[in-house]
Amino acid sequence: MITLIKSLPGNIIGCHYEGQVTAADYESVLFPAVATAFKKNKKLKVLLQLGENFEGFNFGALKDDVEVGLKYFANWEKIAFVSDKKWMNHTVKAFGFLVPAQVRTYKNDEIPEAIKWLSE
Repeated sequence: MITLIKSLPGNIIGCHYEGQVTAADYESVLFPAVATAFKKNKKLKVLLQLGENFEGFNFGALKDDVEVGLKYFANWEKIAFVSDKKWMNHTVKAFGFLVPAQVRTYKNDEIPEAIKWLSE
């Protein structure tokens, strides 16, 4: 499941991932949020937070993740990835160079720092 994090500055898209994430989550939550943000500002900043009960992505969600990533490929400015799962943070760091955005990882207790960085 993806839920939007609403208490962020207006130019930041915030997504919280819990349980099993599906294509329906992307289509009903993430796609509209990114499209709305893109209409306001062509440079996209996003905070992605994996919750304690995050289980993973099904195949449709992975396909949709690639789709949204490619559709706005040149528009990603900053991505803050927040997780207490060390292996996920290491994976994001290892592959962060594949997107034209600045990518940083944070632990869940570092969300204020992630928001501050995204706001700069």
